[in-house]
Amino acid sequence: MFAFFLQSLISLSLAGVLVFVTLASETLRGQQQKQKALIGLFIGVTVISLSMTSVTVGPEKTVMNAMSGPLLFAGYLGGPIGAVFAGLCAILYRIAVGDPMPALGLYMVLAIPALGLAASYLKTRHPWPKISRRAMTVMLIGYAAVFVVPILYMTYFATSPLPPVEVAKIVLVFGFTGSLSILVTWKILKFAIRLAEKISTSNELAKNLDLAMQMSGMGRFRRNKGDPRPFFDAGMMQIYGLDASAYSEQERQQGLVPIKDWESLVFPADFPAIKAEAERVWSGKQLVGRGEFRIRRPDGALRTIRAVWSSNSKNGGIPTSVSGMHLDLTDTREAEKQYRATQGRLAMIADELPGIVLEIDLTDEVDRKLLYISPKCSEIWGVTDQEFYENPGLLSKMHDPADIASFMELINQGRRTGAPFAHRYKITARDGTIRWLDFHGSFAIEEDGQTLLRAVQLDATHQVEIQRQMQQEREIARRAQKFESIGQLTGGVAHDFNNLLAVILGNLELLRDGEEPEKHAQMIDAAIAASLRGADLTKNMLSFARQAPLTPVRLDLNDVVREAKNWMGRALPESVRVETSLLAGLWAIDADRSSLESALLNLTLNARDAMGGRGNLTIETANVRIDEEYIETRHEELTPGRYVMLAVSDTGGGVAEEILPSIFEPFFTTKPPGVGSGLGLSMTLGFMRQSGGTVQVYSEVGEGTTFKLYFPAAALQSDPVAKSPPVLAGNEVAGRRLLLAEDEEGVRNTLVTILERAGYQVTATGSGDEAFATFVSDPTFDLLLTDIVMPGQLQGTTLAKELRQRWPDLPVIFMSGYASEATVHGNGLRPEDIRLMKPVQRADLLAALAKGSQQVKRL
Repeated sequence: MFAFFLQSLISLSLAGVLVFVTLASETLRGQQQKQKALIGLFIGVTVISLSMTSVTVGPEKTVMNAMSGPLLFAGYLGGPIGAVFAGLCAILYRIAVGDPMPALGLYMVLAIPALGLAASYLKTRHPWPKISRRAMTVMLIGYAAVFVVPILYMTYFATSPLPPVEVAKIVLVFGFTGSLSILVTWKILKFAIRLAEKISTSNELAKNLDLAMQMSGMGRFRRNKGDPRPFFDAGMMQIYGLDASAYSEQERQQGLVPIKDWESLVFPADFPAIKAEAERVWSGKQLVGRGEFRIRRPDGALRTIRAVWSSNSKNGGIPTSVSGMHLDLTDTREAEKQYRATQGRLAMIADELPGIVLEIDLTDEVDRKLLYISPKCSEIWGVTDQEFYENPGLLSKMHDPADIASFMELINQGRRTGAPFAHRYKITARDGTIRWLDFHGSFAIEEDGQTLLRAVQLDATHQVEIQRQMQQEREIARRAQKFESIGQLTGGVAHDFNNLLAVILGNLELLRDGEEPEKHAQMIDAAIAASLRGADLTKNMLSFARQAPLTPVRLDLNDVVREAKNWMGRALPESVRVETSLLAGLWAIDADRSSLESALLNLTLNARDAMGGRGNLTIETANVRIDEEYIETRHEELTPGRYVMLAVSDTGGGVAEEILPSIFEPFFTTKPPGVGSGLGLSMTLGFMRQSGGTVQVYSEVGEGTTFKLYFPAAALQSDPVAKSPPVLAGNEVAGRRLLLAEDEEGVRNTLVTILERAGYQVTATGSGDEAFATFVSDPTFDLLLTDIVMPGQLQGTTLAKELRQRWPDLPVIFMSGYASEATVHGNGLRPEDIRLMKPVQRADLLAALAKGSQQVKRL
């Protein structure tokens, strides 16, 4: 019996060893199903071994062995596959040896693994493969329950039933042996599982340590006292660039490197310090240490090494060995070197700048902190950087008080938008000197939420002085040019006035002689006419000075234009075509007729010269309403209300944008010397201002120029516009599809908003070409609202012309900023087409669209 227990214990220990190998295997790590299958197979081998050590008991010669523990844990640890493997091994062994297996034996071989499998599905806090106490308790209780069937069978159903006493003995022996087998197997497997877990953890830690060493560029070394070959791990070999193939097989396996090979790599200048430190170590004077030195690797690379080490000794005596780690610091030292170089360059730049570098912490808007200011600040403000650190408020106190509010608003705007900003302002230095500074700043938000204002402030005092001098020189040159122009003007006026005096003088002399009395009246009329022309000449000069004594009368601009068109034909060459677009129901104005005709003549002659004597001249009249918004956007000194517009447009080369603001200045002219005095537009503007109106000019290079004269409408007259605007009700407008062609984005967006609020369905395009493609792809639009001058091939008029070739009844409303574009030149416009002059008020726009919508209804 002792041999039975000994052999069973050996077999169970073998099961523990096989389970340990399975769980500790690196190859099977993470492959749980394979591990379970192997555990079932290995326990099956154990079951065969235990079957070979079986003994028989009782009169029934019942076979007794220690298979219960392995069978049970084959199901628990091996799962379904393990349970099947273990059971099959027990059955196949009995078949192989020719020993028949009774029904009760077959039952036990199958029931016990099934019990272990069922227990494996219990929910416990211990993950597989750990065996919890709860599972053990359940399996022991279940094992006891398994014997109910054998007891009933042997007592009542066997061919030769046994007495209850015999049955109890057999069950007691089998229960004790099986329970003992289960408990012993549990302890063995528990130890094997714990040991495998520790081995796996140690292997994982070793791998992680090796990985950390490799990733950090560290290496490990160990040297025994007097040993000429210290141990270098792979990290050390890599740091020093040593080739392991150059050493013997034994040296490679043990990681041994001749000390002379390492010493030959140390930088000669650093070697004496290392040698002295080694002597202190081996003499026991220094137990731990750290240091840095340089090496020259075999490939020629210069590296910086940090060494950390400690000595090992027996009983605190003389060290017997030293171990430690080496770290390659080359990248760190190079980064530090570059950082120092960058700092040096920045410091040099800051010293050479004609200004200072500034950094302020604005995280707390109330408690602002000055983090840095260049020491050169003393040259600008007369205040040292230390004084500014102690009292940052000095920066604001020395700032121009009139500018500080706008400067702070600019800073707040830069903080909101994050965009860089610049500002020029003046300061008063400590010694009372006035200086000008150019501030260039931007905000930076750090990861911790800190808000920093970083700026460069350059001393622009010298530049401001140069600009002031240049401005003074330009003013001197302008005055010289003005005096020259006045000389030209004086000569011209004297010439004209002398001619008038000659007429007067000649006629008076003839009258004195008394000859030819029948011609006296004619001579008197000539003298009177010359005197009146002299008076007009004087009036024009006064108009230039805005001091002319005007005589306003009630006028209809349409009548003035019609009469002027008669003499224009004589003043202009035949190659200039004059066209008019006069509004019916035009409001009357109160103006000086002579000055008005002079202004119209001046604009006409300027248009002739701008076109080089060839082109189209268009004169247009219109009723307009000017509101506060129009006045604010154009900075005009006008009173909101009703005005009558007189527009003169040409098709010349236009006025360049850079000289457009100067055309109304006195004596400014682009004509050659002797051709013009440069007073025509100035006199026109003076007349309009004296009449309570204004002049606006619109020009585009290559397209032409339009001058618009705005006269206040005379009081006490009806408002024809107020009577007539046909506005559709909202339900009539709803559903109307309108195609808009306008190249200016701001104007386009405004029009879309107005039209959509009025109920129209608007499709907006940015050019005539885009509008044409849109309409062709979807020809269901009810109206077309288009600008006349747009980029691309198709202008507004040609767009309408192209579309009407295919859709003749399409209603079109035109908009324009030039009067000449609003007339019919055979370019696609029809007499019934609605033409609007920009800027267009909403009421006028909706009235025009209402009229166009009524055309749609008629169609």
